This record gives sequence, structure tokens and C-alpha cells, in this order.
Amino acid sequence: NDGRGRVGSNQSNTTECDSKNSTFNWSTNIGNAKATSVDVNGVVEEKYSDSNGTPLKNLVFKQLDKSPIEVHVRCIFMRVGEIDTLNERYYAEILFEASWEEPRLKGTPNEPFNEEIDWTPQLELLNGIGELNDTIAYSVCYDHQGLATVTEHHKVKGTLWERMELHYFPFDLQDLSLSITTSRSSKEMVFVKNLRQPSGANRRVFTDEQEWYLFEHVDIETKEEIEEYLDDGYNHSVVICSCHAARKFGYFIWNAYFLIFLITSASFATFPIPLA
Repeated sequence: NDGRGRVGSNQSNTTECDSKNSTFNWSTNIGNAKATSVDVNGVVEEKYSDSNGTPLKNLVFKQLDKSPIEVHVRCIFMRVGEIDTLNERYYAEILFEASWEEPRLKGTPNEPFNEEIDWTPQLELLNGIGELNDTIAYSVCYDHQGLATVTEHHKVKGTLWERMELHYFPFDLQDLSLSITTSRSSKEMVFVKNLRQPSGANRRVFTDEQEWYLFEHVDIETKEEIEEYLDDGYNHSVVICSCHAARKFGYFIWNAYFLIFLITSASFATFPIPLA
């Protein structure tokens, strides 16, 4: 298993929320008669003619610059388990949320969201190990203007791979990350950090707190990469959500270095003992 997983679900909820993102409006006012057509790529083409019906040399206006859909993400590390620095992995239960505006549901609070028909970001996990439990649910909320925001909720539970740096052992600081990408190109969608709802890590159920100190802060990093397993040649947006854990060096000083010192000292104590 290469750690890439995607599980579908038909759960959806409808609530109310605030939104500041505006929809894209594109209009053209020309007095001449015009004929409008839409090609297979969804690009609007308008051919204009004069008052006599003669084409003006087949003049075509196109919407060339179509902005990608912004998907706002947040990540909650609900539970962090054992951190295995030797095998470069850790166990965690993570809540990942991706939100975007859905124009089709604008002003229709009674209209359900259907992930089989409506647009979804098609998220994929990059650093999973083995069998992961990924439960997906959808919810829809509306603001006072009737704009609909769809949220895709991922509850990931399992073992994740992470590169561990041990140059400063036992004073090292490790990043525990969740890497998410999409099969859609960066021209279709991009990841954006959710500034309305902050990310974080739950320290109360940290099971490895005897050896590590877990910070509550979570970093959200977005970038673009070319996926080797896709032949489209486009860049794909990647988001990396990372929490941080610092090793408690006092644990190793007393339980490792001090014991080694006592054993080493005892080996020298055998020489003063007389043979008789």
C-alpha cells in the first residue's frame, strides 16, 4: 500500500455560516446582435455581427482567465499516539476539513448536496502507511446572502510516515505532518489556509507525553508539485499540516545516560578488589 486512500460517503448536513468570498461575475455590454455558445471546456464564446447580420470577421471574445476554486483547509490533531523515530512513523487521529463555495446551491437551503454530481476537490492522502480508516462526511452552510459553503470532513485514523531528524538527539524537535494532495490540477483548484477556523492539536490525550512534549500550534503549508503518477503534465496543489513535538531530554538523561554511567563505573570498581 502506497498510502494513497480515498473513501466516499453520502453524509451531508445543512447549517448557516458567514462567508466573505465573492462569486465571479463576467459581463459584456455591446449594442450589436450576438450569438453565445459554450464549448466543451466551459469557455464562453460570443460572436458578434453588425446590424445587417454580417459577421465582423468572426470576432470571438473568450473568458481566458478563469480563476481556480479556492479550497480552505484546517486540520485538528485530535489524538497523537506513539512516535517511532527509529522507523520514522507515528500514530494519530486527525480531523481534516476542506471548504469551498458551491454556486449551484446559492439561495437553495433545501437543496441537498450530492457528492456524486456536484464538484468535489478529490483529495488524496500522501503519507499514509498500511490500512487507514478514512471517514468522509459533507455539510453545507449558508450566509445571510444565501451563499453556500460546502465542507468535506475527513476523519483519518492510522499510522503516518514522517521523516525524523536525529541530529540533535536527545534535544530534537520533530514535525508530525499530514500531507494531502488532489487529482485536480492547480488551474482548477488551490489550497488556502482557513483563517476563520484555526487549526490545532489536542494535548490532553497525548499518549507519549512521558517522552515528548506536544505543542498545540499547527502549521499549514501549501505548495504545487507535479505528480509522477499522473500524465497530464499539470501542477497539483499540495497542503502539509504539521504539529510539533519536542523530546523531553530529562527522561533520557536519567533513564539512559545515568544508567550507562553507573554500569560503566561499576566495571572500574572490580579492579580495586584483591584476588585473595
